[in-house]
Amino acid sequence: MQNPFRFGSVVSGDDFADRRSELAELGRELRGGQHLFLLSPRRYGKTSLILTLLDRLRRQGLLVAYVDVFRTTTPVQLMELMAQTVLRAAESQPERLLRLATDLLGRLRPQVGTDSRGKPTLSIDIGASPRGTLALQEEVLTLPEQLAIKRKRRLVLLFDEFQEIQRFPGANLEKAMRSHFQTHRHVSYLFAGSKETALRDMANRERSPFYKFGRLMSLGPIPTAEFAPYLQTRFRAGRLRVSREVLDAVLAAADDVPYNVQRLCHQLWALREGKADRITERDIGEAIAGIVEQDAPHFSAVWD
Repeated sequence: MQNPFRFGSVVSGDDFADRRSELAELGRELRGGQHLFLLSPRRYGKTSLILTLLDRLRRQGLLVAYVDVFRTTTPVQLMELMAQTVLRAAESQPERLLRLATDLLGRLRPQVGTDSRGKPTLSIDIGASPRGTLALQEEVLTLPEQLAIKRKRRLVLLFDEFQEIQRFPGANLEKAMRSHFQTHRHVSYLFAGSKETALRDMANRERSPFYKFGRLMSLGPIPTAEFAPYLQTRFRAGRLRVSREVLDAVLAAADDVPYNVQRLCHQLWALREGKADRITERDIGEAIAGIVEQDAPHFSAVWD
């Protein structure tokens, strides 16, 4: 059997440790039209949480779009990515996507193609003039509300690592986004980020264009009452017994950080597989020693 504990990548389905209360609260607020800022330290499973959330909202009949700001380096790239993901929230077939894009973004001469995986891609010909860039910005920022009204369904638009737009020169883009988004009545916006101070400032600093645009939510460790049964079930799948006391020791050793917990359990599984049918507290020390040895080259490089 494959090791059931995964770390370092986005997970979904059975691999996702269910954050029931967070999913319920986020879903309730977004369905009701509330805008949110989601703050999370790195390695807390933020991206896995929000993708699971969007999948649930999609199955409940909402339109959902996910924009990873990390993938962009200029305002033009961000606008193109936003247009593509918003339109793909409503259409997945290239021909229908082109008709929808032409209907809503006709002035920008949209073109639709497919990527290596067969998914439709959208490109926009705006030229290199400042006027073209401004036209792109105005058209794309009105797109979410237009699409939601056209399809008569609420749209949830999520910006992951939203604080990264501050890398772009000036604050004009932030001001333009706030100016448009605050008039949208059929779109719920979720701004997520792992640089907590930067994102908190964007939401709370009076000079920020997004000052008081939405409520703040902080993502903390997964409650032990939820995490321990999840871990126990994963161990049992491989016929490995582990007591609640040992699981509490695992969570304490990993400081309750989801990434650390998953990695430690991954190592515990690898150590005990085929040797015994029980995980003990002594195994935790051996697993941590193994992880330290694996990361020794990285530690040495940092020290140097």
